[in-house]
Amino acid sequence: MALFSTGSIRRVLTVLVCLAVLPALLIIIFSGFELRRTAIENAKREVLLLVRTMGEVQKGITRSTRQIFSTLGKMQEVHDMDEQACNELFRAIVADNPIFISIAAVDATGEMFAASLPFERVNLADRRHVSEALTHRDFAAGEYIRTRIGTEHHSMAFAYPVLDEAGQVRLVLVAALRLENFAQLFDLADLNPDSFVAVTDRNGIRLFFHPAREATNPIGEPIAGVAWEQVQGAPAPGLSVHTGSDGMRRIFGYQPVRLYDDHPPYAYLWAGVPESDVLQPANQILLRNLVLMVLVAALALVIANLAGGRALLKPIRRLVGATQAIAGGDLDARAGEGPAPDELRTLGRTFDEMAAALVENQEQLNTIADYTYDWEYWIGPDGRPLWVSPSCERITGYTAAEFMADPSLFERIVHTEDQAAFTAHHSQEEDIGCSGRIDFRIVHRSGRVVWIDHHCLGLKTAVGKVLGRRVSNRDITDRKQIEQALRVSETQFRSLVEGAPVAIFVQTDFNFVYVNAAGLKLFGAETQDLLIGTPVPDRVHPDFRALSRERMVHLNERKSAVPRVEQIYLRLDGTQVPVEVSSVPITFQGRDGGLAFVQDISQRRQMETRLQQAQKMEAIGALAGGIAHDFNNILFPIIGLSELLLEDLPRGSLERENVAEIHTAARRAGDLVNQILSFSRQAEHKRIPLRMQQVLKEVGKLVRATIPSNIVIEQSIQADCGPVLADPTNIHQIAMNLVTNAFHAVEEKGGTIAIGLRQTTLALEDVAGTHLTAGPHALFSVWDTGCGIPADVIPRIFDPYFTTKAQGKGTGLGLAVVYGIVREHGGDVRVYSEMNRGTIFKVYLPILPREAEADAGAAPAPLPTGTERILLVDDEAPIVRLETQMLERLGYRVTARTSSVEALAAFQADPAGFDLLISDMAMPNMTGEQLAQQVAAIRPDIPVILCTGFSEQMTVRTAQPEPLRGFLMKPLVRGELAKEVRRLLDDVQAGAGHPRVP
Repeated sequence: MALFSTGSIRRVLTVLVCLAVLPALLIIIFSGFELRRTAIENAKREVLLLVRTMGEVQKGITRSTRQIFSTLGKMQEVHDMDEQACNELFRAIVADNPIFISIAAVDATGEMFAASLPFERVNLADRRHVSEALTHRDFAAGEYIRTRIGTEHHSMAFAYPVLDEAGQVRLVLVAALRLENFAQLFDLADLNPDSFVAVTDRNGIRLFFHPAREATNPIGEPIAGVAWEQVQGAPAPGLSVHTGSDGMRRIFGYQPVRLYDDHPPYAYLWAGVPESDVLQPANQILLRNLVLMVLVAALALVIANLAGGRALLKPIRRLVGATQAIAGGDLDARAGEGPAPDELRTLGRTFDEMAAALVENQEQLNTIADYTYDWEYWIGPDGRPLWVSPSCERITGYTAAEFMADPSLFERIVHTEDQAAFTAHHSQEEDIGCSGRIDFRIVHRSGRVVWIDHHCLGLKTAVGKVLGRRVSNRDITDRKQIEQALRVSETQFRSLVEGAPVAIFVQTDFNFVYVNAAGLKLFGAETQDLLIGTPVPDRVHPDFRALSRERMVHLNERKSAVPRVEQIYLRLDGTQVPVEVSSVPITFQGRDGGLAFVQDISQRRQMETRLQQAQKMEAIGALAGGIAHDFNNILFPIIGLSELLLEDLPRGSLERENVAEIHTAARRAGDLVNQILSFSRQAEHKRIPLRMQQVLKEVGKLVRATIPSNIVIEQSIQADCGPVLADPTNIHQIAMNLVTNAFHAVEEKGGTIAIGLRQTTLALEDVAGTHLTAGPHALFSVWDTGCGIPADVIPRIFDPYFTTKAQGKGTGLGLAVVYGIVREHGGDVRVYSEMNRGTIFKVYLPILPREAEADAGAAPAPLPTGTERILLVDDEAPIVRLETQMLERLGYRVTARTSSVEALAAFQADPAGFDLLISDMAMPNMTGEQLAQQVAAIRPDIPVILCTGFSEQMTVRTAQPEPLRGFLMKPLVRGELAKEVRRLLDDVQAGAGHPRVP
């Protein structure tokens, strides 16, 4: 339509005439192309007919050759492989059939023995036609070759196998075709100069080309690649239009030739006709019709310009003059009415009405522009302002007249820090003439800073003429202040959330949209991309998934808070983590969702479990302590009386030996009580020089009685292994824990547990990286043939509460206790394990120096005696009687009481009548400690010994410095009692008075 809206009237008339003749022109062109298409189709049919005809001729040649070979194969001379007779026979056939270059015969190995031409002995087994005839025992066609018989020729050969009576190949008849004779066979006399026929073998090698063109289409060379790609393997005759090897575009027809219908083609026959020759008649007809059409169009143009110019041009020129006057600023100019066609008179009248309306609209637009809220202005193409809205004074403090008079004022009021950005933006707008936007600051006439949202739009006419730029500036100072406050608030909020120690995430539509750093750590994600956009329920354990979804529905849809709840979340690797979740509704990025605070309560759960375990252990310990206290009271008379009997009975007597056994058994029972007290943490561990052999033998006897007989227990105890400084109870506990672990390892399938002890010497390299010291050590080992410990578990086996055993099999404390005891004794524990082969624990404890060992084995010294007066208090009468006998046998004078109240009364009656107070701790009405305090209030210098089998509060460190001077654990041993009594009495006499642990 641009042709009718621009240009002169004459041009429009010309276009109209051209449009009028356009249909006829299209018909002529369409007819010409139809003629061309028809000519192409006819040529294709002719080419296809030609190649099919050539194919029939070629099939005739093939049949004729096969017939000749078949006849020859039946002749006796050929069967006898008579060279002379075969030569003459072959020459006669070639003379009668000029299509053949030569005929030859080869034996079953390919050696030629007869030919129509003189020859030298040559082997033809490498020829394809000979090889296929020998292999398939059938008539075979070859490919392009150069003959080896006589003069070298381009040829294609056939081979025919002659079989003997057993069906085996006796000889092969070979015939080479004379390719140049194809021109006579195909009757090619009527071919156009640039047309051709050709024959190629099965590999696309050119065998024949007529007329001959050795420069562009040589015999024995491959044909054009585009032609071979299309014909290769084609099952039937076909057509192709392409450019040949000589650069000429032709219509090609091709015909595959086969020996048999189910065999692949052994040759292709070609015929080609130049496309230009085919189209030449149609092109001549089209050209003639186009010339006639041009002549008719020229005549129509002349008539249109002569007839239409006078009626149209004059009134149109009048209308154009009025239009130009208005454009020049004369808004009063009008077209008026004059002689013209009705349509042009109507156009002139309408133009005059439009001019009047334009003047009215201009006045209205000026009024609207002058009252805009934003600061607007229009910059012309030359960069000078054409109009500025009066609102500029409210925003900048400068009037529109000032901006119109001084265009540089626009840039001068820009804030100095924004000058560079504004200048770059302004330059870019001038270069590209398109819209742009920028925020910057200006300085008001009053000096205050005003933020401006600056929009600039390039103005162009419909034809692309640049009219300048329309600029709109809005005061956004308030918005900038709000944005700054929001940025500060957001920064503070993000800092708080990102740095929060608890996991925080936001979900909308049940999907993660934000996760803080602690949340990423909780879920095991390296980046937020692994969580953002994924469903929150996927990270909740299936048992809690329904509850979690219900809570999110409350948050997202009902916008109501949900109570705190404990759940189990799933990390990305599938591991579970117990959490405590609290959530509140939130609107995030315009969508309703929930803000969740997630606390990992794994440690809290562990602490709760440990607290429960500790409470159980405390209850068991309290019970064990009570039992031990009562058992001590039972053991004390047995031990004490047996000690007294050992003094009274003669050495070597049977009675004394029996009493000694009673005493030994009672002491072992006392050791058992000490173990119970150690378990309940109501006894102190005493390290003494200890030979571990006896402890380990006792452990062996104990475990043998409790472990099933299908488990073999072996012991290898070195009798002369040196002593260690250790608590016997602790060593017993270590051995029992390790043997128990070994039993659990072999419990299911049976096996062997080996307990060993030997002395070894550790060199410096053996103790490197450990806290052990070089020198002699006792090596205690427990080995089993059980299931073994996984390599990734070994580093954790000594952690408290860590266990791999089934529920009820263990608390996870056994190895932790072993490790703690060994380290306290200055030793080390080492473990080696192989899966399904077993585990060995080795405990290294330092051997005591020989002088300490000698002291430990020294004969006991005689018990100390005395004559002082002792006030003895215990609520158990048998214990009072026994302790009285012990003390009196040592020479002391004893006053015994079974009540602390009575004892206090006796002391009050005669404070100076006693040199020492011995009292049980757990006394009714008044404890031993209270009695000691009452006595000290009366006589501060009297020494006191407190006895107990059940008090973890009462130690020497917590006792008062005066008068508490001594402390003995039940059951009392006569030797310890004698030593402690003598020590305190001697200290009082010497004035020391400092308590110590016996």
